[in-house]
Amino acid sequence: MPGPGTDEFASLLGIDVVRWGPGHTVATLTTGASHANPHGTVHGAVFYAVAGAAVAAAANDEDHSGIISSVLVEYLRGASLGDRLHAEVRREASTEREDIFTGTVRRGEDGDLLAWVRARGTRRTRRG
Repeated sequence: MPGPGTDEFASLLGIDVVRWGPGHTVATLTTGASHANPHGTVHGAVFYAVAGAAVAAAANDEDHSGIISSVLVEYLRGASLGDRLHAEVRREASTEREDIFTGTVRRGEDGDLLAWVRARGTRRTRRG
């Protein structure tokens, strides 16, 4: 049975996604000039993209294909160009059909907390 494929959109943006275990992923991106908003800081959509890539990876594994139905990113502070965004997401709870994910976006692995992430996905059995 094939597992999850490559996240081509995340790859296009330069986001690196690593699965740390079932329902636990990290996505990282070093920001640059192409990630700037009109204020010269990192655009909020970049935070969302890094967090979304981590959520999508956490929802998909060898046995399940998750369909994300909501992602909430609560922005706490901005990031500067050149910062490495580090989004870490874990599956916190599951019902019969849904998974709930929570996580953070930080400046580097142990740096400043930049955003909270909450998401929900419908879980389906992966078909071959």
